[in-house]
Amino acid sequence: METANLILNYIKALVWPAVLLFVVWRYQSHIGSLIPRIKSLSTPAGGIEFTEAGNLLDQAAAVANVTVPASTRRGALRRLEHAAEILDGGKILWVDDHPEYNTALIELFRAAGMGVDTALSTDEALMDLRRHSYDIILSDIGRKGDPQAGITLLAELDQLGIDTPTVLYTAWFDDASGTPRRAFAVTEVPDEVVHYVIDLMERVKLS
Repeated sequence: METANLILNYIKALVWPAVLLFVVWRYQSHIGSLIPRIKSLSTPAGGIEFTEAGNLLDQAAAVANVTVPASTRRGALRRLEHAAEILDGGKILWVDDHPEYNTALIELFRAAGMGVDTALSTDEALMDLRRHSYDIILSDIGRKGDPQAGITLLAELDQLGIDTPTVLYTAWFDDASGTPRRAFAVTEVPDEVVHYVIDLMERVKLS
């Protein structure tokens, strides 16, 4: 009896691998067709694909001339993956006299369901802020020959009582001087911009 049980258990152990191999062989064409589909699954963030989001971050890093570690890139993509409801419907005002430098990130945020308006100057930005409501302001610092234009914008916001949180996205900043008063953060790294935008939108949506 013991020998019979051993043989039965041995047969059972062989059956499942055999069944699995048969299923793989029988449906290999269907399984093969699923692989590219899985690779192109959209993230919850506005339907943007994983590869597309990664490519946009890489483009932004190339334009900013910064090297982003693989772990940092993965972290930003993971947060985007889970931030659909947080980002959807959010509004950004991006102040920069060279908006073409920000094309990749603008496309990324729009694909995530956010509205992004651009302004070329502080005066234009203040006009937009009087007409519309924004959740976040992204701004450079040096602009049209004025190396402190972004800092001036912060001061103008204070004077007008506009409390929209502002992230300064620029390579021309001395870290030793510290983050300017009233700025939420200063960075030259596009992946960090993604984190800051999600952080601020979490405050908006969860407050």
